[in-house]
Amino acid sequence: MGLITLISHLVAKEGHVFVFSGGAPVCEGCRFRKVCIDRLKKGHVYRVVKVLNIKNRCPLNEYVVTVEVVEEPIKVLLPTSLAIEGMTVKYERRVCSNNSCPYYSLCNPRLLPNTCKVKILKVLRRIKCPKGASLKEVEVVMTD
Repeated sequence: MGLITLISHLVAKEGHVFVFSGGAPVCEGCRFRKVCIDRLKKGHVYRVVKVLNIKNRCPLNEYVVTVEVVEEPIKVLLPTSLAIEGMTVKYERRVCSNNSCPYYSLCNPRLLPNTCKVKILKVLRRIKCPKGASLKEVEVVMTD
């Protein structure tokens, strides 16, 4: 079951993925703040799973649409010793200069900050790192 929230009409489409960056100053006194902003966690990644087509005026985005969202898992590479389903670990972006590596985007996911806590939802596979690191591909979500 997802969260019911409000997002801009420009992006209210099933499958749309976004990183919640917080509210704007104009949102402070809005009567929809509790549904629109307060339910989402800053920095977390969400995917729209259902558009409910209820529209409300918004001083920031012209109008917003009621949608259902779920937190979107992010694929990353973690050291094998940390890759345990259900475990919460400190994620640290891998420093690697081999940007032609087929796994570079998994070592440097654009949707995660350089360091944060993540919960491992699923271990997907072992990766053969060209530099010899013992890594596994996992799906994670950020935690607080």
